[in-house]
Amino acid sequence: MTTTTTAPIRPRQEPRATDLITEVFSGTPGKLRIFGAVAVIACLAFGGFGFWIVQHLNGALRDERAHAAQLVRVQAIQTNIYKADANATNAFLVGGGEPPATRQTYVSSIADAAAILAEAANADGKGAEALRSVNQVLVNYTGLVESARANNRQNFPIGAAYLRQASKTIREDALPELDKLVLSEQARVDSASDEVTQAQTQLLVLLAIVVIALLVTQFYLYRKTRRVLNKPLVLATFMVVASGLFATALIGWARDREDKAREGPYAQTVALATARIAGFDGKSAESLYLISRGSGPEWEERFQTVAASGNEALVQADDGATRNAFEAYIAQHEQVQNRETNGQHDEAIKLATGSGAANKAFAAFDTLSADNLQAEADDLANDLNDARQPLLALALLLLVVGLISALVSRRGIAQRLQEYR
Repeated sequence: MTTTTTAPIRPRQEPRATDLITEVFSGTPGKLRIFGAVAVIACLAFGGFGFWIVQHLNGALRDERAHAAQLVRVQAIQTNIYKADANATNAFLVGGGEPPATRQTYVSSIADAAAILAEAANADGKGAEALRSVNQVLVNYTGLVESARANNRQNFPIGAAYLRQASKTIREDALPELDKLVLSEQARVDSASDEVTQAQTQLLVLLAIVVIALLVTQFYLYRKTRRVLNKPLVLATFMVVASGLFATALIGWARDREDKAREGPYAQTVALATARIAGFDGKSAESLYLISRGSGPEWEERFQTVAASGNEALVQADDGATRNAFEAYIAQHEQVQNRETNGQHDEAIKLATGSGAANKAFAAFDTLSADNLQAEADDLANDLNDARQPLLALALLLLVVGLISALVSRRGIAQRLQEYR
């Protein structure tokens, strides 16, 4: 009897993933798929990274505007504190019958400083702790001023000591904190500006990489198919180049607008604020010098120091009218100082208070510098905002162009693949 053996049936083996990948990307069709993928990815990268670059630029301009606005607020706090101190010391010179207008200006300056402190703390949490500390010092300062006023009305000499302590308190405990915040905000404005400068270079580099990828793909197609042009790829390349150059030009416009804002309104805003701070500091020093009846030479030395600082700031601001007004006040201050030195104390006080020549000259500087500062601050905010206006639409344009050019590139490669079927 013959025994028949049956060979075991081997299970059918499914093709492995590596075999499928090798088959898909082997030969000329496989290389076409690879180059097609490169073209599609390049177009998508152009849209995606282009969108990110422009949006990052938009954010940098927004941050620069916000930091510049915060810088203006902090300097406004400084100005109002110095202004309050200048009016408090000036009113003290008159004695118990302080001028109502001077008193009202002091009250308004304290209220403005407190309001802007709250606004600045809400606008930026990083400086909130320092601003709360300044606010507490301001509360202590007003208490000392009220003690000085109460004693001054009764002709008690200790009133002058309270006033000097009040001025010392803000100068040692509040203003250094504000100076640190000013430097911090200036550094943040500079950092945001650097990011604006980098955006145009980043987009040009991206454009160059994407165009090279598309041209390499077209050159490969030309070598393999002997066809000079692949219309879909040519169209995709044209779309990328045209939108990329347009975006580069528009970013250049935004960067130029930002440069002009920094060189113009921003620089003038900082300089004018610095000059006003120096002016009020000097006016306060003038009053404290007279209160000490010539026995406080440190106050006259302080006046000369801050006057030089104010003049330097106004030179940087290139504001001839405000500088002339400031120099007119300095000239009148010299008359105040001369009379005090020559023992004409009452005459010196008349010049420095009320409708006196020195006081009127300072009031003219105050009004003119305040108006010019507000105008420059408004121009700064508007210029930086204008630079941002077209950027959102530009970012969306690049994203759409990237998607469409990717689809068009895929179609161009698909046409060549069909010839191998």
